[in-house]
Amino acid sequence: MARTPESTVKKAIIALAVLCLFIVTPRSLAEDLLSPIIGTVDAPAATPSDSPAPTDSPIPTDSPSPGPTWSSAPVASPAPTSPTTSSAPAPTPSDSPTAIASPTPVPPHAISDQNIQIEVPATVSIDPRAHSVFLPRLQVGKVDTLLVCGYSNATGVYFGANLPGVQSAGSGTPFFRIAGPAQLVMATLNSDMGARVLSTSRAVTSSVVSLSFVALSKPSIDQGLCNAGSPSNNRTISFRALNMDLNMVKDPVRLK
Repeated sequence: MARTPESTVKKAIIALAVLCLFIVTPRSLAEDLLSPIIGTVDAPAATPSDSPAPTDSPIPTDSPSPGPTWSSAPVASPAPTSPTTSSAPAPTPSDSPTAIASPTPVPPHAISDQNIQIEVPATVSIDPRAHSVFLPRLQVGKVDTLLVCGYSNATGVYFGANLPGVQSAGSGTPFFRIAGPAQLVMATLNSDMGARVLSTSRAVTSSVVSLSFVALSKPSIDQGLCNAGSPSNNRTISFRALNMDLNMVKDPVRLK
């Protein structure tokens, strides 16, 4: 829109007034007084299209997000269930279940049933000049595990070699012991021609052999078990000389 001469004159007058004020009054005061007037004159008329410039919205500052609230007292974590990390005290021997101890092995012993069937001759007739003799066949029954303890007043008693599963001691001495399964024990005594009784200093006549038969729980040649059986199972074999004279002369026999 074109300016009119009147508005030009007004502006000139205002400009002179302003100049005078700058000259007469201090500059700071003149600026304070004239700033509203100059702003009114110079400001163009507001048009409907003019809209205030959008003001920049303040940049939101990062506020700390509300975190979880923690209590001042520490929260104890649940105790682990593993036995290795448990804080419980280690169990004492009294707290733990009693361990089942293995049974102590029972040593060999004489069983209560000593009813043994024994077949042993009481006497054996021999040549009065003989220095050795074989025992006749001996038999026992009604027993599983057997111990035979022997003694002789002769020089010694010899018996065969041990069979598997048989224990023995004292072969060739006056005292001997044989233990094991009953059949094998008797087989050892009866091997070959039987146990041999030997006397080196004199004839074997008037000698004896004493035998004790003991039923055991398991084989053992412990000498302390020799008297653990029943006295009814003890036997004694005596050697008796045949009724013959050393000066006896035999008549010749004529064959027909």
